[in-house]
Amino acid sequence: MRVAAVIAAQDEAECIAWVLEGLRPFGLHRLLVVDDGSADGTGAVAAAAGAEVLRLEPGQGGGKGQAMRAGIAALQTDAFDFYLFLDADGQHDPADLQRFLDHLEAHPEADFLIGSRFQDRAKIPSKRWRTNALGTWTLGRIAGVTWEDSQSGFRLIRKKVLDRLDLRARGFAIEMEIAMKAADWKLHWAHVPIQAIYRPGPHRSHFRGVMDTWLIAWESLKC
Repeated sequence: MRVAAVIAAQDEAECIAWVLEGLRPFGLHRLLVVDDGSADGTGAVAAAAGAEVLRLEPGQGGGKGQAMRAGIAALQTDAFDFYLFLDADGQHDPADLQRFLDHLEAHPEADFLIGSRFQDRAKIPSKRWRTNALGTWTLGRIAGVTWEDSQSGFRLIRKKVLDRLDLRARGFAIEMEIAMKAADWKLHWAHVPIQAIYRPGPHRSHFRGVMDTWLIAWESLKC
């Protein structure tokens, strides 16, 4: 099974090497970092760690949504089986990819696998978890799919599924847009338990809690 990773990164020089090193043992088919106008040398760090780098210059990028769409477009003509997405900020342990692969080995029909922090929810700030849970439940009802952790950025999606979706969202709404549009097809969904990592210190996620949760919901319904 060939897996190609797309990692959208903006000012993640502190964490990106750790993420890429964690993926190295899996021998991925492609490993692409989309540097969304970073000012801290993220692209250079990623290249030094062995990743392909696609640079979006400041003013060219449109947030995580545009970075992910640019990465998908760059890989789309290649031949592989699954796209892998995970965040660049160290909030996902890349070693958890093995759990996705183990699930696929047992359930090869799976099309869309979402990393679920549901079982590790005690580590997630309560305000963040409540907004995630509300958005997950609301949009899941609309889509007719039961999701556990709709805002998780750690995903494995069958290429033939993702390639047929017309994606337009900007910012964090891209992940929910993908799920909502994929829900129009009869897919085999899977939730794979992953760790929730929230690092102490000055490095923080770009996600803005309640504001971004409602923007995700609104943009997903518009798309």
